[in-house]
Amino acid sequence: MSTTRRVFFYLVTIITLGILAAGVGQLLSLVFDLTIKSPFVPQVGRVAFIQQQLSLGLAMLVIGGPLWFLFWRAVQRNVVGNQAEIGATIRKFFLNLIVTVSALIALVTASDFLRWLISGVPLGQLPSGALGAMLVTGAIWYYHWHISETEGQPSPAAKTLRRWYIYILSGFGLVWLAVGPVLLVNVAVLNLPLWQGTLVYGQFWNAPSQMGASQLVLGGAAWVFHWFRMARGDFESTLRQVYLYLLTILGSSIAGLVALTTSLYMVFVWAFGGATSANHFQFLGWTIPTTLVTAAIWSYHQRVAVEEEGQLLEPQLSAQRVHVYLMSFVGLGALITGLIVLFGTLLNLIINATTPPAAVAPGWWRGQLSLCLALLIVATPLWLYYWNRALQRATAGGITEWRARARRIFLYGFVAAAIITLAADLVNIVYQLLNGILQGTLGAYLVNSRWSWQSLVVAVPVLLYHWRIVRQDRSRGAEAVAVRKTVTLLVSERARDLVSRLEEKLGYRVRVLLRVEPTPADIPALSDEEVSKLASEIQAAPSAHVVVVVGVGKVEVVPYEEG
Repeated sequence: MSTTRRVFFYLVTIITLGILAAGVGQLLSLVFDLTIKSPFVPQVGRVAFIQQQLSLGLAMLVIGGPLWFLFWRAVQRNVVGNQAEIGATIRKFFLNLIVTVSALIALVTASDFLRWLISGVPLGQLPSGALGAMLVTGAIWYYHWHISETEGQPSPAAKTLRRWYIYILSGFGLVWLAVGPVLLVNVAVLNLPLWQGTLVYGQFWNAPSQMGASQLVLGGAAWVFHWFRMARGDFESTLRQVYLYLLTILGSSIAGLVALTTSLYMVFVWAFGGATSANHFQFLGWTIPTTLVTAAIWSYHQRVAVEEEGQLLEPQLSAQRVHVYLMSFVGLGALITGLIVLFGTLLNLIINATTPPAAVAPGWWRGQLSLCLALLIVATPLWLYYWNRALQRATAGGITEWRARARRIFLYGFVAAAIITLAADLVNIVYQLLNGILQGTLGAYLVNSRWSWQSLVVAVPVLLYHWRIVRQDRSRGAEAVAVRKTVTLLVSERARDLVSRLEEKLGYRVRVLLRVEPTPADIPALSDEEVSKLASEIQAAPSAHVVVVVGVGKVEVVPYEEG
């Protein structure tokens, strides 16, 4: 089957499946309304509504059902005994798109239905639409998931598309698993007999707590199934590292740090006398469980990442590198913000002490000082920890780490931000000075330029420090343009990991030819130093075309010219 034909068949199949699913869901919802919910809802105008729903559901079923059956049957006939069709990227994209979308819809609608069950099964509040959608999408998910698992993943593209489904559902389930207990604890805290005034929620077992319980159960089930069953042993996946480092570890870190910073800020506000309400500490209902839950998620996934690190190839470590520099960025950004607010608070105190009294709110400094202390307490150890890890990676990784895109973006990003900030600050400082002299309002100069001064004090050391590191990396050859050669690597399956390691050292892709004879047992296992030496030998070869032959006991670099 040609690519265009595949696209046509699968596109029409997915559209007709959507029509069929909507029609069946509509009819199921109508059945539940008539058999269970009908005696508990007003009957005025209900006959016309039921007739409309019935007509629409039947129309979609009658049109969508036969069309989907015909096109899907034609697709399946082409698949029988045809491995090329089974492994086609378009087919795998279709199957994984269906199972991903249907699984997400089934989980959301199942949450509504489960919440109704645990609320006491009030028949008049039956979510008939959610129940119908849950049954339909659940059946669609299982049918297509079973087909996908039975066929297997015969191509790299098929494995990648399946991984997208696995890690999207793992991430979705983990988010629900984390949000559920936070909602439950927060509602419980809000209903403690400690707060003044009328409670908003009124009782613990209400809509938010029921939602938290349903998300806890369903999110936990989805995460356990996809993470522990379907993602088990998937160590060779780069997407797995993205899930670990950029979703779970980074996401939980940021959520936990926001909760911790909020807690410290609110505590400092109270300590400085800025909070008098008895309900001030209600924030603990969500900040404490958020901190604890995210700490548990971070600890578990960090341990998994460390255990798997030794089994990864260099390209798969890029997610880990990005994570380190992103956390360094978050830490340094929060630290800079805290310092700017701190210097601004001090500058405002000086201005208020040296100029005539202005109409300022009493205790204005409490919020600013609380914010800067909270940011500095959280950001300083965070930045030191991750930046030290970045420095250690640069020391151990050498030119590979110095050239890494994440490192270059991080360094040049802060250098650029510092230069732009300095330029804006200096423009405003000079402008306010000249304007004050010309208009005779020089006494207000410090007040008008205070924001520029407080950011200038921070931007200068940030610029100097990162610019020094940029110059050091550049002097080591981090930005030298590698001479690209046409490199062909003749290698056996046993030594295929050499491909990614050599590409990392060279900085560009190589062509790979696999040997077809039986793989000998004594293929050399090259160390990082030997791979670096091999890359240097390739770059020093007298021709722009090189063949690297990995044979028994040796690796040979053969330069050649095209005839």
